[in-house]
Amino acid sequence: MPLCVDIPIKEVQRYMGYHGIAEVTPDMQERINKAIDQVGTQSHPRIILKEFAIEVAERTVVIHAESENLVLESESLARNLSGCLRAILLAATIGPSCDMLVRRASVTSAADAAIYQAAGAAAIEAFLDSENDRLKREYEKDNLYLRPRFSPGYGDLKLDHQKDWFRLLDISKQIGIELTDSLLMVPTKSVTAIIGIGGDVRPSGCSGCKDCNMHGKCEFSSEKG
Repeated sequence: MPLCVDIPIKEVQRYMGYHGIAEVTPDMQERINKAIDQVGTQSHPRIILKEFAIEVAERTVVIHAESENLVLESESLARNLSGCLRAILLAATIGPSCDMLVRRASVTSAADAAIYQAAGAAAIEAFLDSENDRLKREYEKDNLYLRPRFSPGYGDLKLDHQKDWFRLLDISKQIGIELTDSLLMVPTKSVTAIIGIGGDVRPSGCSGCKDCNMHGKCEFSSEKG
């Protein structure tokens, strides 16, 4: 099925490096619109979620799975999940079509390939935002509140924990994402994350881009411009 959520043009432009300084020409905007349309209609989004009991300490988070207790050492994740007793682990993808569009575009235009990359990045985030909103509504019926999603590789949570997500959720079998030896996911427009479940709406202690270990160096920071 197609993506069924809008891909924000401003987000695509941000992933392309536009931060309110450079003007997007009409020709470039037309190419962006084309990429958004193709990525949106050719995507096949899939998601898997599972809820786990957790314990949060000052610098660690323990996920209590059926066959193991997984220890995540991350001060920034612990701040994000402070006060939570349960959390959702998830993996999502928009499918392989975006990768195909990028490869096809790269034969004739590196610029168009970059546009499709940006559209795909914005698409998977838009899909996850939509799923996040759906979960938020469901949990709030029971007076439970979700923390911002947090992914391996963000802040001081090591990217190596991708392996744990794939093991606990059986991601490859369930939704067809593969993990390479270098910890990259295929299809590339895929995301793993954890979302804390708390009993109050107080701030999570996670400060967006400021908490990331790439803060000040990332070309895609939402704080630029």
